[in-house]
Amino acid sequence: MFRSIARVMVAVGVVSVSVLASLANAQISPSLPNPIAAPNPLTTTLSIFRSNMQDKIMKSADAMPESKYSYRPTKDVRSFAEILNHVGDISYILCSNVKGEAPPATAAAKGSKTEIIAYLKGAFDYCDGVYSGFTDAHLNDPADFFGVKTNKMFILTQVGNHDALHYGNLVTYLRFNGLVPSGGWF
Repeated sequence: MFRSIARVMVAVGVVSVSVLASLANAQISPSLPNPIAAPNPLTTTLSIFRSNMQDKIMKSADAMPESKYSYRPTKDVRSFAEILNHVGDISYILCSNVKGEAPPATAAAKGSKTEIIAYLKGAFDYCDGVYSGFTDAHLNDPADFFGVKTNKMFILTQVGNHDALHYGNLVTYLRFNGLVPSGGWF
């Protein structure tokens, strides 16, 4: 009798796990991009992460009132505006590195909310062009990361990593100012 009960319990357990896994997958998968079938799955994966972070940064830049762009939690850290300008600067530097060219010349003064958002958009669009034309076959091509010899995959990874790092700063600044950052799918 114990074996009969055990067989039924195992069968019910397997079916339950399968059903729950299917439900969980159905709830999560449709909204998440899936780079597996892409012609360049590794580059596509890096690009999805970068695009997600850049979307969150743009939404943060838009959400913060211009009067708060000079906000800094302490005197020892960058202001909200300075972080956004820094993200744009590094995006141009890293993406031009992957492209094998000097960073594009940009206007020095980026002080107003409108100017900063336009600068970020330009930097992110520039990176879009780099990622869209890149293939997995070139991920191991040599690159230079501020004097350190590496490969282009490292540089492409650092674009998204850098954006994520500073998005975390922006979230804190928004919350300190009573604003809710955009969520997104991760």
